[in-house]
Amino acid sequence: MKHTVIVTGGTKGLGREISLAFATTGCFVIALYANDEKAARELEERFAAEGLAGCAIRHDVTNEGGQAWSRPEIQEARELTVIHCACASFVPTPMHLLKWTDFERQMAVALRGALGAFQALLRPMLKKDRATWVNVLTTALENEPPKGFAAYATAKHALRGWTLSLAAEYASRGLRVFTVSPGFMETPLTAAWDARFREAMATGTVTDPAVAAQRVRELVEAADTPGRGENYLF
Repeated sequence: MKHTVIVTGGTKGLGREISLAFATTGCFVIALYANDEKAARELEERFAAEGLAGCAIRHDVTNEGGQAWSRPEIQEARELTVIHCACASFVPTPMHLLKWTDFERQMAVALRGALGAFQALLRPMLKKDRATWVNVLTTALENEPPKGFAAYATAKHALRGWTLSLAAEYASRGLRVFTVSPGFMETPLTAAWDARFREAMATGTVTDPAVAAQRVRELVEAADTPGRGENYLF
């Protein structure tokens, strides 16, 4: 096995496009998902129809342990990439109406999910010819966040801080670490939002998920990507 790519939240939206972008270049893709069996089966059918190597595995990143990490495609790969794309669903809500559990839910997926996967995969990653860790953020962190994004933006800021710490500790040991920040995207997550809000968001930076996925792939494949905690906007 040459290059295995693990994509959390890898069966829908941007995650699905990232899974396909890497699979079409010959990587073995493990797309993790929490509960949407229909989306998982559709992705696996797409893999099979196009002769792509990969699978969709049910694994909630907020839960520790699991059998996903011991798969031979991970342990025996020469190169291993993890792309943490999973995001807890939410509907934009004014901060005064949020509960602490709304913040906890976002933090559990963004930060606890990253930490759990990292701790399970660090040892095999450091043994690879090349290992890369990518966290998906958002352009909403660059300036004043949109109203109603308090819990989501807080979790993404925390993930950015965690990424910098990860790079500070492990980039010198050969683990490339960086983040990507796409703009607003039409995905199953945003489809649940009020149409007027989606229209307002679309007046800012809008990103095509398929284009963003190709950009992520290019950054991972490029030999000159520093991987020292930098962030890429698109």
